[in-house]
Amino acid sequence: MITELSGRVVLITGASSGIGEATALEFAKYNSKLILFARRIERLQKLKSEILEKYPNTQIHVCKVDIKNKQAINDAIANLPQELKDIDVLVNNAGLALGFEPLDKQSEEEIKAVLETNVNGLIYTTQAVLPRMKERNSGDIIMMGSISGKQSHGFGNSIYAASKFAVEGIADSLRKELIKTKIRVLLIRPGAVETEFTLNRSRGNSEFSKTYYSGYEPLTAKDIAECVVFGANRPTNVVISELTVLPNSQVDTVTIHRENNNNIINTLTERYNS
Repeated sequence: MITELSGRVVLITGASSGIGEATALEFAKYNSKLILFARRIERLQKLKSEILEKYPNTQIHVCKVDIKNKQAINDAIANLPQELKDIDVLVNNAGLALGFEPLDKQSEEEIKAVLETNVNGLIYTTQAVLPRMKERNSGDIIMMGSISGKQSHGFGNSIYAASKFAVEGIADSLRKELIKTKIRVLLIRPGAVETEFTLNRSRGNSEFSKTYYSGYEPLTAKDIAECVVFGANRPTNVVISELTVLPNSQVDTVTIHRENNNNIINTLTERYNS
């Protein structure tokens, strides 16, 4: 019997845009109860209105949370409405990358921002949710990894790759810690997905972001959201422990077939760092 998503409580971090936003919309189709965390509360309120317009019976709780702040996470979860306290699915989606500079040119501020969001924030949120899952002996913890967590490239990717290699280790270790329970740990590794991610990484350089995805068809946020929901909607004895999702033109982190210029990333990063 397929796990019933209707009425299940789903917490999504980084829900204000991109994969997080698409994942909220996808779970809403199944009448799940949504808890949405992000720093941009106005974006969350807009998303809430959009979801309620499409699915008027959806229960949604939005909260401004910076997941780098452990106390903020703990307070937000402690103050959830009673009917939302037992979280069935945690989607650790919040993450970022900043710049394409080589390691020796990356600032301390940006290094901290990437590691504290992608690693610490994921740990803090999981720590806040896991005890009640253990009490109930059920739940799904879904971690948004990256193909950069398996293979890096030479375009200023060291800190982001380090954070995603860490997510790989956390997911693997946590799965082993929970082997005696019915709690599932799922790791999703997206390849090239066209969202605000690269725009933010290039610090708002829209031309760079547009060219970055040129010459091939990247994935969409909805493609990844559907995979997240698929994993959560498997029978409880089925664990999709790791899922790598790539567009058809991509083989791995460094191999993408581009109709216009196969070396475009080299050209772009040289321009970006000039």
